[in-house]
Amino acid sequence: MLRIIKETKEYYHQAEECIQKAFWNVYMPGCEEHYLVYKMRSSPEYVSNLSFLALDDGHVVGAIYGSVAKYNSDDIITFGPLGVDPKYQRQGIGGMLIQQFIKETKKMGYKAIVITGVPEYYPRFGFQDCYKLGITMEDGIQFPALMGLELEKGYFDNNPGVFREASVFFSLDRNEVEKYNSF
Repeated sequence: MLRIIKETKEYYHQAEECIQKAFWNVYMPGCEEHYLVYKMRSSPEYVSNLSFLALDDGHVVGAIYGSVAKYNSDDIITFGPLGVDPKYQRQGIGGMLIQQFIKETKKMGYKAIVITGVPEYYPRFGFQDCYKLGITMEDGIQFPALMGLELEKGYFDNNPGVFREASVFFSLDRNEVEKYNSF
């Protein structure tokens, strides 16, 4: 039976394996998202209360990770990676993880979630593109994968701004990833 839980230490290794399976050879040869998860957990921006696992009979089949980001000077939330084991994809598990994430983020009082993700997937959860919301990256760039979701009604109205991801997203060294993969 499938259930969603907050991530706990006992599932760390399984969760990293799940993320590795989900991203292997998708955007590049191999992947680094599983190492990102490993590094994230010790990052000051990491939000453990917004990191969830999908379990099927005790096995991790999906995961989502939350971290604090900046929108102008406000603390907001972002997530990533979000991954589902390829054997379990297209069964609604990613959607369940996102819905749990949104629900808990609202409870914590954050005003918005900004992500970079698949533009064809996230609008079904209420995410809107950066062009409509006025969101840019630090270098002023906008692109379809940059999306936001208001948790406080009107947050993005007349509030164009700059999105800055957690520093851990910029600290991945390919040599460190390869070393990590060799264990």
